[in-house]
Amino acid sequence: MASRQTYKNDNKSLRKQKRAQHRLVRDLNIKASDLPTRFLMVCNAGLVTGFKRETLEDIVADILPVCKLSECSFVMPPGKSYCFLDMATTQNSKIVYEKVHGCMKLPGKTTPFYLSYVESVPTIEDDYMNAALPPGLKLIEEFVSEEEEASLLNSLNWNHNDKTSSELKLRQVQHFGFEFQYNTNLVDPEQPIEAIPKSYNYLQKRFEEHNCGHYKYDQLTVNKYMPGQGIPTHIDTHSPFEDTILSLSLGSACVMNFKNGDKKTTVFLPPRSLLIMSGEARYVWSHGICRRHNDVIKTENGITIRPRTTRTSFTFRKVRRGDCQCVFPEFCDSKRKNGAQKINENIAPSLEECYVHQVYEEISDHFSETRHKQWPNVSKFLDTIEKGGLLLDVGCGNGKYLAGRPDIIKVGCDRSNCLLEVCRMRSFEVYLSDCLYLPCKDNLVDAALSIAVIHHLSTESRRKRAIEELVRILRPGGRCLIYVWAKEQRRQSVPSTYLKFSTSRDKNIETTKCHKETAHGVILPIHENRTEFVHGDVLVPWKRKDGGNFLRFYHVFQEGELVELCQSIADAKVCDVYYDQGNWCVILEKI
Repeated sequence: MASRQTYKNDNKSLRKQKRAQHRLVRDLNIKASDLPTRFLMVCNAGLVTGFKRETLEDIVADILPVCKLSECSFVMPPGKSYCFLDMATTQNSKIVYEKVHGCMKLPGKTTPFYLSYVESVPTIEDDYMNAALPPGLKLIEEFVSEEEEASLLNSLNWNHNDKTSSELKLRQVQHFGFEFQYNTNLVDPEQPIEAIPKSYNYLQKRFEEHNCGHYKYDQLTVNKYMPGQGIPTHIDTHSPFEDTILSLSLGSACVMNFKNGDKKTTVFLPPRSLLIMSGEARYVWSHGICRRHNDVIKTENGITIRPRTTRTSFTFRKVRRGDCQCVFPEFCDSKRKNGAQKINENIAPSLEECYVHQVYEEISDHFSETRHKQWPNVSKFLDTIEKGGLLLDVGCGNGKYLAGRPDIIKVGCDRSNCLLEVCRMRSFEVYLSDCLYLPCKDNLVDAALSIAVIHHLSTESRRKRAIEELVRILRPGGRCLIYVWAKEQRRQSVPSTYLKFSTSRDKNIETTKCHKETAHGVILPIHENRTEFVHGDVLVPWKRKDGGNFLRFYHVFQEGELVELCQSIADAKVCDVYYDQGNWCVILEKI
């Protein structure tokens, strides 16, 4: 129970109230009241701060008679550091306000509660918690008894010398039957390890009774999670295991998050419950457990938090021999390996139209807002152009390289009408053009730029064609600067700016959430932003400020690839090659 102590710092109390009231108007459009009302806001305690509904109920129960307490209701908004009381009458509200505000300390803290009268309380309608379960997901509560739970937990040996036990970065793990290889997300069916203990056989019989798959499970992964630990969001790789995957939760409860595109839901996993993932839930929806010490859950009385203790999960799988036969090719590694059609000249134009040109038309405003400063090494190249020289910026975007150098003639071209409009508003000389067919005479310009353009072309021959066009329009002795995205986003252990802006803790690993089968028959991986590349041809997400999501095609160049391509161009020589913040760069001179 929170302790009571009169807190007399009225100025501080008023500041706390005003700050919370401004936040409330901003968040929920609810106004404070200068006069007492039946509605109270707890300004500095909520689910985000670890404040439980049950604690609030106990505080009020200690102040009001039972008959009046039954008329009260409590509202705990998810993701907020405040909460509300509907006290049924203004008189009840005044009693609680006078006993709690500035007088009673927060549980386990030295600061007091700050309360405020408000005009209303919100109606909590959290679609995230009420969303339907993914197809193929089922939860069986009390799958094992408390005695069986204790027996299973006591059967484990977490000795680090045990060959079945290991410690990952975020948890301890043991494998039985076959070892799950976290570096590849695969198993080797030809390398069995210690079998699943025979003392667990009764679980297999119970699986059959509940129709949990149609095979005998032969692989078991046991994970031990301490409070605050979790697992990153992921989709289990398709090919290593058969359809149904079972997860038995022992010890602590937790919340598991499921997501498929814009659809998401949470599933509360009580102790001794069995989660069954099959079909779409297993093959398409990603799942994970956030690293936190408390979970927000929904009870019969409303939303509250539940502290985590040590949780142990038993995940049963059936090892597959052969390729996956699912009907979800966009997410299937077997389909990617065996069914992907190579990008060829016939489909390249339409693929680029869909995943490059149309996308830039949609994101042009947001894209332009993120492109302001000239890159230093590009500026140095521009400084080498002689006074009166003619520069063509091929793929000029919003024209950031057309600014400055008033002593040279600067012209830009781009495939995006919307980006060209941005340039025209800035009074730049620009025109619409495809980089593969520049409407320019031979030997025309003194210098050319191609910054972050050629990596959007989907075949080698088209990339070569774009460089040939740059060389064709250069006068003899003229130079062009080419920048393309590098597959290597880390040089001499130093991450590029692209990786430095990552919010992920594991910046050295690409997490390919899924692949997409385009309308052109090509299956391409969707790259995880701000991680290193492991594929050459990828779709990279762009999230617009208004929430729109788009995929852009990129061919990321390996070290030496751009140089080799440039060296194959007639009438040109490579003058310089360098790496610049995640890009391979070449200066090419026409001879």
